[in-house]
Amino acid sequence: MKPFVKGDIDGFLGLALDNVVQIVLIVGLCQGVLGFDNSLIFGTILPGVAVSFLVGNMLYARAALKLAKETGRTDVCACPTASIRLP
Repeated sequence: MKPFVKGDIDGFLGLALDNVVQIVLIVGLCQGVLGFDNSLIFGTILPGVAVSFLVGNMLYARAALKLAKETGRTDVCACPTASIRLP
């Protein structure tokens, strides 16, 4: 099985953009709407978000590898939102 295939760069950039948007929203909502202190946001919340992104993405990669091995296919994706197959 190849470690990288066509479409990986697009998938990575899409995921990275999604994660950046989520972080911007978290910071904006915590500061503007909830009035949280910056030390709480940048010292506790964002490190937790970073760990959750890292662990979650590693689990998705592991699930995709397992699915690829079980089905013998190389065009699988374990992310539930990416389950639409294009022709």
